[in-house]
Amino acid sequence: MTMSARLRSGMRVIEHWADEAYQAEKNALYTALFTVLDGSVFRTYEIIDDEERAEEFYVRVRPKLLMKIRLHHFDSFGVVFIGSPEDAGLPETPPAAGEPEAPPAAA
Repeated sequence: MTMSARLRSGMRVIEHWADEAYQAEKNALYTALFTVLDGSVFRTYEIIDDEERAEEFYVRVRPKLLMKIRLHHFDSFGVVFIGSPEDAGLPETPPAAGEPEAPPAAA
């Protein structure tokens, strides 16, 4: 069974980001956006949960490009952020499988 969702909010976020983005970035983001629409995003992309907001998650579109999604209901969602991991306060790339995360710096 395939889920089908509708984009209910976030068009301004997308348009604002697209004004400055390269075509290859736009293509990658729009492809990811369609996987949210058809419900395959969780099988296709790395998902990063927002620990502070249960209804929101990040989609790692590219190593330096994230899209944050807010689920409104089971059949609708919005785009609340598009930008770099640094702008989102997240690591640029995840640690490799089996590789421990860097320990905190000594004070």
